[in-house]
Amino acid sequence: MKSGHSSRGFTLLETLVAVVLIGIVALAAIPLLSSQNPTKLDVAAAEVGNALRFASSEVERIAGCAWVEGSNPGHLQVWSSAVCDKNNWGAVSDPLTKRALVVDTSGPAFSGQVSMAVKFFVPGNSTAYTRLLIYGPGTQLQVYDNVTPTPNFVGLLGPGSGVVLTLGPQSVAVALNEITWLVTLP
Repeated sequence: MKSGHSSRGFTLLETLVAVVLIGIVALAAIPLLSSQNPTKLDVAAAEVGNALRFASSEVERIAGCAWVEGSNPGHLQVWSSAVCDKNNWGAVSDPLTKRALVVDTSGPAFSGQVSMAVKFFVPGNSTAYTRLLIYGPGTQLQVYDNVTPTPNFVGLLGPGSGVVLTLGPQSVAVALNEITWLVTLP
């Protein structure tokens, strides 16, 4: 004998259990997917490396100087001067965008998730400075303090200098060799 109830469909209890399980999985997965994107870190490292390489090539092109400025958090900017005079600095133009060459990890391109710490060291001093002068081909890189408006010469660039980029628990360092000006990416 057949009962009058149909056996098709799900009960309210089964539906609620399924919705709760989907919610728990989503809560665990969303933070992992949104904030730990290692591609953002790799792209930021490539941009910083390209900016440092371009600064050194600009010095050779104009037979002058380049100033690498990293004192503004999340920003790295490059300036140049053909006469290496503190009154004649101009922003270096990005060859692709024709705008000032600025790496901005605090902006929308990186969703403000990548932090940047510029660390230029002088031998025998553990203080990290944020200003670097590339002075003519064949010379060693010079580090300046963070005093504004007129930074002071601190010393020649030492080992371990570069830019550290961080995204969540991950971090990478873009290193700058103090003698050869070679920029190395992770």
